[in-house]
Amino acid sequence: MRTPSITRETESRRHFIERLARATLGVSVAGSPFAGKVFGQGAPAAAPLADHCILLLMTGGMPHLDTFDPKPGKTEVMGPTGVVDSAITGEPFADTIPLLAKQAGKLAVIRNMYQKTADHQQATYTMRTSYAMIPSIVHPTMGPWAQQLLGRKNATLPDSVTIGSGVGHPGAGFMAPEFSPMPVDSADRGVQNMKPSGYDLKRTDWIPEYEATLKRRLDLAAKLDETFQQEVKHEKVAAYTQFYDETLKFLRSEDLKLFDLNEEKDEVRDRYGRTPIGQGCLLAKRLVKGGVRFVEVTHGNWDTHIDNFERLPDLAGRLDMAASNLIADLEAEGLLGRTLVVIATEFGRTPHINGNEGRDHHSLAFSCVLAGGGVKGGQIIGKTDATGDRTEGEPYEPKHLNATIAHALGMDLNKVIYSPSGRPFTVSTHKMEGEKVVSDAGPILEAFS
Repeated sequence: MRTPSITRETESRRHFIERLARATLGVSVAGSPFAGKVFGQGAPAAAPLADHCILLLMTGGMPHLDTFDPKPGKTEVMGPTGVVDSAITGEPFADTIPLLAKQAGKLAVIRNMYQKTADHQQATYTMRTSYAMIPSIVHPTMGPWAQQLLGRKNATLPDSVTIGSGVGHPGAGFMAPEFSPMPVDSADRGVQNMKPSGYDLKRTDWIPEYEATLKRRLDLAAKLDETFQQEVKHEKVAAYTQFYDETLKFLRSEDLKLFDLNEEKDEVRDRYGRTPIGQGCLLAKRLVKGGVRFVEVTHGNWDTHIDNFERLPDLAGRLDMAASNLIADLEAEGLLGRTLVVIATEFGRTPHINGNEGRDHHSLAFSCVLAGGGVKGGQIIGKTDATGDRTEGEPYEPKHLNATIAHALGMDLNKVIYSPSGRPFTVSTHKMEGEKVVSDAGPILEAFS
């Protein structure tokens, strides 16, 4: 059999492996000089309520009035959106999410969320990290925080995965690359470029030859690098070898099958919806079942300045189908009690309906939702005024939501981690108490049983 030549597909596979190793396994030839150094490993403050977290992030600004905080009878702010009874007595949901309304007995709906900014990029960054975006540093997201404070959960699988997040995700921020989430661009396509071109993949006799070819190439690369590695004793150089070893270990493991939705029956995939959020939720369930601690699934295009009411049935309907089936299946498989499910968005949208039948950015009030992972379902936390314009009472911010996630997973909110520049950080913003650095935000404790 002829050894395949280097093709465009081979280059794509090589690019993926490099990206995977850099993002998942913490190896980067051009990485920070602090890569691999762990600052301040800490024990959890209390026994964790959850082993896993699935964050469903609605990017673009999900309208609270058209989903989890409707105002029945207020047609001037509701427009054509109607309401349906939910499983929480006296608390209707918008008619765009009827399946989640039936699941409301498992949900804690937080209606008094607040953001300091109505800019998409900055607000999404704050929702993911708790911190405001600044030029001098990139802050870690919650998955890397969990791995840093709690340790790695699985020897082969990544500790956290992002599905459909696209470019610009903060990832591990200032932490070493080993804490970075593994990026999966499309749940439907899974982990791509894993099989070599040039072989008849319907047969199995290609595997020994391909393994032998790969070993020869790696041995040759190691021989060419040998003198350099002996002369330059640096962790970046060691990381280059680890790059291949750790990545190939993952690619050869049985865990790789977790990322392949073709393993699921068609009726299961159809039930979640053949959409990015639907397949993303199904993949997230497979990953937490396999041992991944933190999974983020992104569902975008909520920026409904124009034709809000034309677009909402599809946008909200996709979320409704995906999230309701995710929660139901996690419960049926005995996973919901140890998996915190979070539905979040960077901000809400205005009660005022603009001249284009749309809603504009609104940071003063919006809704997020919790389920599973020790959460007490069937409750509404906080409230907004009669039109949904402002929160009533003290609002919750992204830092409180992230502190809640950290609390559920058993992270120590006051554990201080130092950036490479020597600056102290805690998982959910921080302040000074005398000379001591402590957390500036507590969890939403009323959400838990």
